[in-house]
Amino acid sequence: MKTIESILDPISGHLISIKRNPMEGWYEMEIGIPKGWVFNENKEIKCEVLSEEETGKLIKISPKNLDIVIDDLVAFIVIIIATNKKIADKEKEFTDKMAAMRNILEKEVKEFYEELDEIKENSFKNLNAEFEKSLRPESDEKKRHRRTKSEIEADSREKLISNTDGNTVVTNNTSGVQNQSPIKIDVSRSA
Repeated sequence: MKTIESILDPISGHLISIKRNPMEGWYEMEIGIPKGWVFNENKEIKCEVLSEEETGKLIKISPKNLDIVIDDLVAFIVIIIATNKKIADKEKEFTDKMAAMRNILEKEVKEFYEELDEIKENSFKNLNAEFEKSLRPESDEKKRHRRTKSEIEADSREKLISNTDGNTVVTNNTSGVQNQSPIKIDVSRSA
């Protein structure tokens, strides 16, 4: 047989009193539980809220028939405590999970907006530079290149230009060959 202390130990943090109800012939227990805890009676055991405060509730647990003994009341209270602790653990687990998810989501949102800001700042700079290059291929850039005086003089030494009878004649003097036929370009205008 167990001692009273070992039987009551699982509910000792919640037990307020054990009373004998001589009219009914059984024992009743009063326990204190936090306000948010849940409980419900069954076919054998009755639960009655005696008072409710900001911090918790005072509940009377009593049998509904003479077959229920004090050990059954203690076991019922243990179920109430275990159920509510399980609920609290689940709520804490969910709250922790939600906090972790919130942190991950906040990090992703921060990274997204940083990337978006970078795109806003840099995209037109890069796209405009590429667009300008596409408008001016390399051959156009060479055409638009300003020639230096030495480049012009070197080029004029290679070509001899003469104007005869209204026709411009350009001869290429790079080969050093004298009997190359000149290229004639007609620049006369016919009205």
